[in-house]
Amino acid sequence: MKPALRTHYIKIILLSWAFLTSTLLLSQNNLTYEGELKVGNYVGNANYHYKIVDGDTLLHGPFEMQRSNLGALLEEEDVTFLFSGGFQDNYPEGRWRFEFGEFRSDRQTEVVGYQYKVNISGSQELAQGNIEKGKPDGEWIYTINQIEDSEVAETQFQSTIEFDNGVPQKSFRIEKGDSTLVGRFLRNGLAHDEWTLFSDTAIEALERWHFENGRLQRIEVQRDGQKELIDVYVGAIQNGQTINLDEHYIQILKIHAEKGAAFDVFAGGMNQLLAENAKYYQKIDDILSELGESEFLPKFKVKVPYFPLDSLEIAQLDSIKVQTEKSSAISSALLEDTQLNILKLSDEQASFLYNAVEEISRRFLKPLNSLVRYQENDIVAYVSRNALITHLWPKGVPLTEMAIMGNDSTAGAKTFAGPNASGYDFSKENIETLYKISTYASASLDSIQLVLNTKLAKQKRQLELIALEEQLIAKTDALTQMVDSVDGKLPKNENQALHNIKKMLDTELATYSKMEETQGKLDKARQLAGCFEAMEKLAIAVAKQSSRWEEIQQKYTDAIWNPFMANIMDEEVKKRLTNAYRKVLIPHIMNIIANDLSCENAEDLATLLDDAYTRMLQLRDEDTSKLERKLKREEDPNVVMQLLNLQAVDEN
Repeated sequence: MKPALRTHYIKIILLSWAFLTSTLLLSQNNLTYEGELKVGNYVGNANYHYKIVDGDTLLHGPFEMQRSNLGALLEEEDVTFLFSGGFQDNYPEGRWRFEFGEFRSDRQTEVVGYQYKVNISGSQELAQGNIEKGKPDGEWIYTINQIEDSEVAETQFQSTIEFDNGVPQKSFRIEKGDSTLVGRFLRNGLAHDEWTLFSDTAIEALERWHFENGRLQRIEVQRDGQKELIDVYVGAIQNGQTINLDEHYIQILKIHAEKGAAFDVFAGGMNQLLAENAKYYQKIDDILSELGESEFLPKFKVKVPYFPLDSLEIAQLDSIKVQTEKSSAISSALLEDTQLNILKLSDEQASFLYNAVEEISRRFLKPLNSLVRYQENDIVAYVSRNALITHLWPKGVPLTEMAIMGNDSTAGAKTFAGPNASGYDFSKENIETLYKISTYASASLDSIQLVLNTKLAKQKRQLELIALEEQLIAKTDALTQMVDSVDGKLPKNENQALHNIKKMLDTELATYSKMEETQGKLDKARQLAGCFEAMEKLAIAVAKQSSRWEEIQQKYTDAIWNPFMANIMDEEVKKRLTNAYRKVLIPHIMNIIANDLSCENAEDLATLLDDAYTRMLQLRDEDTSKLERKLKREEDPNVVMQLLNLQAVDEN
């Protein structure tokens, strides 16, 4: 072979190898997934391509995810969705389509050709358009249709917006029901010219928003025959900033432009349509952001004045938030306190202070809570201080002194003034004044809480004392009835024990009744409540002792054959156990109850009686030969308790 020809063949082989190698690498880097996938609240079957770069999984290639369930549709209702498009290096790219449906069927099917056909009704959302590197590009149309018998019966909502690399361009159109909103943008996305809201049922436009290079100059509104012209930013905007036309912007407008308006121009209409449109785009952005990198939200741009906050003002606003949250907690706790609501009916001072808390909440805390929300939503810096304060208190900032009514309307109103009321100056329109208002409200509620808590603590002590005294009397009465019901029916030692328990309760109750109404009396009542509880438990154990002994006797009795009498006879077994229990242990316990009973040992004695009874039932089925030998002629109750594994009780 000639050298030139050989070289040619070598080049072909090398090129073929390089192509094969690159193909293999490409196939290794581009992977495919088929199966179930969860994206936010959506769970369905997915089919997509991806690659792994430096350990990260990046979507790359066609993507499709969907869900539908014929069984659910035929039974009741089916919720469906379909997301289809593509990704490039984890960014949504190319043509995309989103469908969301809620359908039900009439359960009637028919065969058309080789397929079953089912008519459906419900609603379907459809959004489609092009995406460039995660941003909408070109025309996007979002439509919501009402479906009846598999046909579009009505278009309930439709939004048409043109984008250039995520920036809205030219004109847009949003339709819902009989309302249509049209407007346009500059190339940089700023709102411009007239935005108009029309209605099929009205001759004139319902709303006209006039923009000039992003600055909203004025709003014309017509509602129920009333017309309103609101001047917004009439002159040039000094120190302006560009922000999104969203709910925050609407709130800024409400604060800035509400003065003098006959009605709320932002209660519906254009604002409502823009908010609904933003909600639908947010839904798509949430899906795309969950999957990859996305900036899908339509950023309608506007210009507003900017009033920057310095470090001191930011610190004061932070303090206002802390103080207001604390004050709101105190206010809610006092106003919702059941005991205070009862106390105020009979206590004139409590009624006066309760009403003062209500007024502080209304005049101070409600506006301050709005201020806290505005700061959290980054609104304060876009509203002048005087407009902000006027919005929070349209009738003027509250005074430190307030006329408050109590229960006695004939006495007239009394003046409430918080601590150092005369030392607060609310005249300046700045953040420091808002901080002073918050501080005064907090100090006032602290002082009220201190007084009311003292009153409530006293009332709660009285109520607790009454409840405890009723409990003590009830325990005494119940024990008296028990003693009377078994009097003369029990053995002498058990009868004496019960009578001493009753005597103890009567004595303790008589001593208690002579105490003065102090904290010490409440403490004594609490102590007696526990004592009487233990005495009741002990009395019940004593009253049960006779029936318990009968049960033990039956358990320790066996039926045996008597060959001399030719009959079956009952014979007591393990007599050393039963004798130790009946003749040594129980008399000892009854003697303590009759002669050395106290609040301190009552519960232990009751427990000892219960444990002794339980132990005797257990020993009948155990091998006790060794124990019985130890109990032979044993008369010391403490030794008996030790042998039976029972806890001795201290005698007073």
